[in-house]
Amino acid sequence: MAKLRMEEKNQYQLEEDLTDTNMFGMSLLSFLFYLGLSLILIYIFHEDGFREIFEHGYSITVQIAIGISAGIAAALVVMYLSSRSPIADVLDDFALFRVIANTKFSPFDRVQISLFAGAGEEILFRGAIQPILGIWITSIIFIAIHGYFKFKSAGHILFGLMLFSLSMMLGFLYEFSGLISAMAAHAIYDLVMLEWAKRRRGKD
Repeated sequence: MAKLRMEEKNQYQLEEDLTDTNMFGMSLLSFLFYLGLSLILIYIFHEDGFREIFEHGYSITVQIAIGISAGIAAALVVMYLSSRSPIADVLDDFALFRVIANTKFSPFDRVQISLFAGAGEEILFRGAIQPILGIWITSIIFIAIHGYFKFKSAGHILFGLMLFSLSMMLGFLYEFSGLISAMAAHAIYDLVMLEWAKRRRGKD
């Protein structure tokens, strides 16, 4: 019991610290980390350079349109499923979701976090890692790093599979539409879900 209270205290302290931290600086540092790691992986494992990961696919305008549409569609599906049992019953078991739901983001924070995460994570996972390991393994790594794989109940498993499907969608967007399309979808998805998580917490 004491351990549980300590974990809850640490969780609340983390949420408070995030609220008081410069979100823009954190997002920028995360993006630079992803970018730096991507450059290393591309230099070591890719035959082509960094620029080439952007060169396949449709025009930038078409990629952005496809990405925005896919991101909105994915967010609507995830919101619908996450609002119903058994997934709705286990959302607070995922640390990242709890932090997002309890942190006070300004509108600017939500936009810049979504843009930096969408760009940085897609450059790393889809642009740098996926050509090496493929869509399936890359998606497994992506979901595992975010802490979305738990096997405690049907709700936990379904949540992980739902987010795994989302990662697979981003992988296919990269393959068939282009990296900017995956970046746009990721950013729009994050933007919608940040707002939804805040509204959901307000209703609890």
